[in-house]
Amino acid sequence: MENRLLNVSRQFAKLPDTVHQHRHWLWVLITLVSLVCAYGVITKTRMDMRIDSFFDQQDPAIAALNNFRSQFGSDDSVYLVYEAADGDVFSRASLEAVAALTEQLEQASRGQLDDAGLTEGQRQELMQIRRVQSPSNLRIQTAEGDTLLAERLLPSPLPESPGALQTVRETALAEPDFVNAFYSDDSRYGALMISTTLGAQPVDDYEPAVNSEDIQLDDMFSDFGNASDSFELSFSESATVEDVEFEPVDINHYAAFHDALRQVYQPFDQTLNFYATGNPPLQAWVADILQQMIWLALAMIAVFICLLRMLFRSFSAVIWPIVTIAISLLWTWGITAWLGATLSTMISLTVMLVFAVGLADCIHVMTAYYQAKRHGQEHQAALSTAYEKTGLAILLTTLTTMVGVLALTFSDMLPIRVFAMMSALGVLLAFVFSVVLLPLLLSLWHPPAERNTIETLPASSLLGRSGWVLAGLALITAVLALLVDVLLSVYLLALVGFAWLVLVYQDVILSRCLALSARFPKAILAAFIGFFILAAYGTSQMQIDSNIAELTSEDSEPRIAYDIVDQHMAGAQTLSVMIDTGESDGVMQPELLNAMDQFQQHVENTYAGQVSRTYSLANIVKDTYQVMNQDDPAWHRLPEDFVTVSQLLYLFGSADPEERRNLVSDDYSRTHITMNAYNAGSYEYQQFFRQLENDIDQYFAPAYDRLPEMDISVTGSVPLMMRAMDSIARSQYSSLMLALGVITLMMCLTLGSWQAGLVAAVPNLLPAVTTFGIMGLLDIPLDTDTLLIAPMIIGIAVDDTIHFLTHYRLALAETQDMNAALTSTVKRVGRAVMFTTLVLSLGFIVLSFSDYLGVAKIGIFGALAIVVALLCDLLLLPALLRCIKPRLGLKLPVSDFAKPDYSSTPQEA
Repeated sequence: MENRLLNVSRQFAKLPDTVHQHRHWLWVLITLVSLVCAYGVITKTRMDMRIDSFFDQQDPAIAALNNFRSQFGSDDSVYLVYEAADGDVFSRASLEAVAALTEQLEQASRGQLDDAGLTEGQRQELMQIRRVQSPSNLRIQTAEGDTLLAERLLPSPLPESPGALQTVRETALAEPDFVNAFYSDDSRYGALMISTTLGAQPVDDYEPAVNSEDIQLDDMFSDFGNASDSFELSFSESATVEDVEFEPVDINHYAAFHDALRQVYQPFDQTLNFYATGNPPLQAWVADILQQMIWLALAMIAVFICLLRMLFRSFSAVIWPIVTIAISLLWTWGITAWLGATLSTMISLTVMLVFAVGLADCIHVMTAYYQAKRHGQEHQAALSTAYEKTGLAILLTTLTTMVGVLALTFSDMLPIRVFAMMSALGVLLAFVFSVVLLPLLLSLWHPPAERNTIETLPASSLLGRSGWVLAGLALITAVLALLVDVLLSVYLLALVGFAWLVLVYQDVILSRCLALSARFPKAILAAFIGFFILAAYGTSQMQIDSNIAELTSEDSEPRIAYDIVDQHMAGAQTLSVMIDTGESDGVMQPELLNAMDQFQQHVENTYAGQVSRTYSLANIVKDTYQVMNQDDPAWHRLPEDFVTVSQLLYLFGSADPEERRNLVSDDYSRTHITMNAYNAGSYEYQQFFRQLENDIDQYFAPAYDRLPEMDISVTGSVPLMMRAMDSIARSQYSSLMLALGVITLMMCLTLGSWQAGLVAAVPNLLPAVTTFGIMGLLDIPLDTDTLLIAPMIIGIAVDDTIHFLTHYRLALAETQDMNAALTSTVKRVGRAVMFTTLVLSLGFIVLSFSDYLGVAKIGIFGALAIVVALLCDLLLLPALLRCIKPRLGLKLPVSDFAKPDYSSTPQEA
């Protein structure tokens, strides 16, 4: 086994010469393929950032949502809450402002708003408004004899006297279905519900069957209108409902709509302070975050460049690794685009993963290259030595990282499977280019032989050369962090201090780590075991939960709006219980209306912490029954017979046809119950949905006896989003466990013994356990974003561990002495591992400045995990090797560990 590994290393040593011999053909090939990939990125890329994209379009949840949208329109609404500047939404100034805003929005929905400073594109966006409800156009039911009337809540013109306005207030607050939905019970806040067609517009080539040219009326319609003939309208029970394919709405579309909407309501902010909630405002905010991410990514690259320049003191050693990784990403993206795969928001994680793993590999190669040149080797010979020392380890890290991310291909969600395959391809290409393109680039421009690197300069020189850079970096990060959070400032300064120690005292640190592992291996193991137990306990306390509002910073627009709406109104979230009776007039059955009414009362009483309000056709029937009986509260109940229900619904449909269409289908076979819910996490929502399904089975059981074909489902964008978040998180977690097991098995095979595999598994597992454990101890839920750092943590930890153990095994085969092999490994690999940790941790911490706390947590805990991985490699691994003394599959006689003197700094061999 040892001979085979040595042979593989020798083959890697030959690779730079082979690449150099075929450099012309390789340049042509790389250039042509890069151009093809760039063309594919520009013209073939398909992005789908909708939450729907995480589900199979045949999934029952998608089918239920599409059925709802086909019948009742889009549920992508804007709940525009406002606070009256004078503290009273029923003051004349507030009512006039709301009435004017409502009129402008209604004009905009018809494309007739010309005086709001809108561009043509903004006018087109606002024509997607389907309906506007506000206190100015709400209708209340009254009766004149046998006639039901639906009169406006606010009379026109508005009254001027305080007494008349007080009457309006009292009338409004006496309508329980409107309180906290359109105005708060303390009259401080009001709201507009702006319904849209977003997500419910058929695709461009959709043609309804009834509009097809091949549809013709038969002879029975020829005499229609003849008074002597009778005409009977009936519904065919054999008719099928046509499936409608809706046009997808991307995040930029939502942003454009909300920007146009904001253009209309902002001029009223002198009188009303607005807080917009709903999917369009939230997606518009996410679009802004994605723009911010571009700047943060550029800042990360700037940090990488600055630190690489400090480490290697050569621009060629800085530029070429960045170019190598960039070409890897270009090919990865281009190949994926040419294959026709649709990309999602997870592409950002692919970029970070490939960048982290690729940069770590390049740092290992460049560190070995500089070490070889310091021993007097020329450029080409130094390249051969560098790849002989690092090539095998880079290959193994590539394979294990690929296996780790490919474990995600077992997910049920297509975007996660695309992410897994794309990331595996990116890691593979990063390896290929690090052993093919990087030597080519270094041959064009490589560091001069006499140039010292950071590791060869004395500490006194380092203090002068790097001290001012790190001091400036510390000052900048401290100022930025103090503007965000004091604890974040302390954390950043600690990382900067760690970077300074690594740069100035790297040799001292390595020698002290060797000395500690030699003198106190059992104590080190005990300390890490204790730390692991504490982290494991924290992990056991961790909860998988995603809460969109709580992932925004406290001063962000969405967070403020959600808090206001939850505290003073009916809640920012809306979900629906879709009821399809399966037969015409099924909704009129008293058994069903009674079941709906009892179910709503149960929900409002049992889930008061989640649901603030329910509204359905049952409310309308009870209100109408009372109004038609001299407004006697004793009649605020549901009729017991079908005929009375049908008469009441006929009256209601005649008085307020728009509201009727919003609640029930034309043939009265479908209806829905609307629930206003407070903001909560996916875990709480999933529990609530499961309980809700049980309640539906219980309360609607009598109605099923009368309507056996009835189908009931909880639907809407909120249930779909919460289910997606919960499924993504749980899929990531289970795939993480599978990846760790597979990686451990692979390391057992590649390192030649089960002992080696288990030894390697510990430092690979501990960074992830530490990160999740601290989150559990701090009561930070494990959401979709924080789970996304798991592949990066494993990738970086595996990378460093494999470099360490591979070098140790090769050194052990050469020296046949455990002590000498460990000394050589810590001296050579330890420096590269420290440099990798330094660059990646300070790079990732830039993400902590994101306004989106999910990304900020990736930066904070990603940097923490990288530092923990370094401690595992420099302290835990040497201690494990000394205690276990694995032979790593070697059959040659090997000298055991002795206890040498590590009081002085180890010198280069």
